[in-house]
Amino acid sequence: MESGEFRRRYERKPYGSEIIFSAKGKAYAGTLKDISLGGAFVMTQAANQVDRGDVAILSIPFTSGKKSVKRKGRILWTNNEGFAIEFF
Repeated sequence: MESGEFRRRYERKPYGSEIIFSAKGKAYAGTLKDISLGGAFVMTQAANQVDRGDVAILSIPFTSGKKSVKRKGRILWTNNEGFAIEFF
């Protein structure tokens, strides 16, 4: 493997749906950019409100929009656009 290159355990799929997530006892809005069985990337203006290692709960709507599923995970990293989360 070359420097800076890594392999994901699960293939990420584009999602592009608006979500709500909670971290540190507060709720925030974001967009689920992509998702896999192991994690996701959330685009949010609240990226500066969460830190690496924080636990977050994502409320992810089904494509029908009638129901949602909640997934809990640990934030792996953040940047100006959002954060990556690993589900557990």
